[in-house]
Amino acid sequence: MTQKANDFNAFIATSQRFFAPFVELNQLAVRNFERVARQSYEAAGDALELSLAQTRTALAAKDPQQLAAKTAELANEFIGKQTKRGNELAKLAAGAQAEFGKWVESANEELNAAVRKSA
Repeated sequence: MTQKANDFNAFIATSQRFFAPFVELNQLAVRNFERVARQSYEAAGDALELSLAQTRTALAAKDPQQLAAKTAELANEFIGKQTKRGNELAKLAAGAQAEFGKWVESANEELNAAVRKSA
């Protein structure tokens, strides 16, 4: 009976070592997905704010020139925010790529170590 328990414990330990890189990859993917989702949420909020501000401007405008000037100002502010968000998204992508590269290197080293150990 003890032999079966030892075999099972060895199987569990081997399974944990085997799946550890994949668990790490899943954590990396979820972390980066959350970052991108938050960025997208903020960008959508900016678009909503722009549309509300344009509606308020259209209702408050006294003449077409005032409406055009204020709409252009709002559009410039929005473009500035979206440019900033785009740069932040590019940084997130570069960071995710670097993290994934480190994961690949680590998984490759673990695989090579396991192969050397079994040979």
